[in-house]
Amino acid sequence: MSEKSVGEWVTIAICAVALGSGLVAFELGPEPSPSTDQNLVEIVSWNWRKNVSGKVLAVFGTVRNKTPEPFGRVVLELRIEDNNKTVLARHSILVGRLEANADKPFREDIPRSGQEATGYLEVKSLIR
Repeated sequence: MSEKSVGEWVTIAICAVALGSGLVAFELGPEPSPSTDQNLVEIVSWNWRKNVSGKVLAVFGTVRNKTPEPFGRVVLELRIEDNNKTVLARHSILVGRLEANADKPFREDIPRSGQEATGYLEVKSLIR
């Protein structure tokens, strides 16, 4: 190989590496950041239990205000999925007023479909 040919191959290799790393960064994208509401109010714990009749799910737990200011209203959202990861329902849970730097229990009864497999709870909205 000539000296010119080796230089061309080195240039092509450098371009390929740069292009490849650019594509990987584009494909992965930036890491998602937690929502602002999640940073202010934390769901400390939660669970659900069906009642004796089996027709109602009691959703209960505790939220924590991590700020020095109270919130006039905290709303959580429960997303319920079946075994196939199909969303069956979304329910809003009103926690109400949450004092500064305080924990507050919540409980909400929701109707059951009988197909619930998984639930996800997140802070939906905060109103000062």
